[in-house]
Amino acid sequence: MIELRRLSKHFADTTAVDAIDLSIARGELCVLVGTSGCGKSTTLRMINRLIEYSEGTLMVDGRPIDQLDAVQLRRRMGYAIQSTGLFPHWTVAQNIGLVPRLLKWPKSKIAQRVDELLNLLNMPAREFADKYPQQLSGGQAQRVGVARALAGDPDILLMDEPFAALDPITRSNLQDELLRILHQMGKTIVFVTHDIDEALKLADRIVIMDQGRIVQQGSAHELLSQPANEFVSQLLGKADRGLKQASLRQVQERMQPNIQGYQSEQPSISAKASLKQALSAMLWHQQDYLWVLDHQQQPQGLIELADIIPTKPQHRRPRS
Repeated sequence: MIELRRLSKHFADTTAVDAIDLSIARGELCVLVGTSGCGKSTTLRMINRLIEYSEGTLMVDGRPIDQLDAVQLRRRMGYAIQSTGLFPHWTVAQNIGLVPRLLKWPKSKIAQRVDELLNLLNMPAREFADKYPQQLSGGQAQRVGVARALAGDPDILLMDEPFAALDPITRSNLQDELLRILHQMGKTIVFVTHDIDEALKLADRIVIMDQGRIVQQGSAHELLSQPANEFVSQLLGKADRGLKQASLRQVQERMQPNIQGYQSEQPSISAKASLKQALSAMLWHQQDYLWVLDHQQQPQGLIELADIIPTKPQHRRPRS
């Protein structure tokens, strides 16, 4: 869907992006991550020609973007940014309907699309469509920014640190919302962040950049298991990589399908919770097992500490 070949960007004597190669498949959620100034946002903005590249080739859907009209190209791509970019004198509905109006959709179709997206993002249209941005919380405004990016039904969605300014709870909730709606809609996503935990949670594939170059790319499991160098290891959180790996696995993958002796007053956890959350709950309750419940709070099984940390006999501590 998107292909970068030896792509570079120079600003005067500075090379912001240095001959990178990257292919992003249709329907993939690809996260660019790295420290400030590594070139990730510049790379994102070259894809929709907000910044023109200096050297190399950039293709979208098999066509070089320098052969496409820049305005038409941008209308084919949703774009969500940290500051939302909402027009303060327009209502929520008017903000979301911007691209569909530019695409000359019928008014009835635009209204239907606005309602659909607001409801999809858990913001009922009857309550929010006529509000103005200053009447929204930060999380609500960011939802509207995502809705506007999706409004024209683009094949590609570019997101530049869209949740960076939000508090941790709102940010986590919006990440969950994003994953839910994108799995339904099947868009190709390029997402920029400096937060490695956000990258691990969202990405089908993580691309780690440093000083304008791609130093490693792969799935979260691949990167955590085999970091390419010390920089990648440090970025991933060298001291707690084990906990990060545990955050990628769900309790239901390791639980025992045994509910004998279940008592509702005993500590429990959702089947869809992560192994990291299960470990934390065990530490909090000071016990080495939890009952596992489904979304209807019915028992599904049991998970023990040994299910989270399987110990090989040769790695056991010697007994005196």
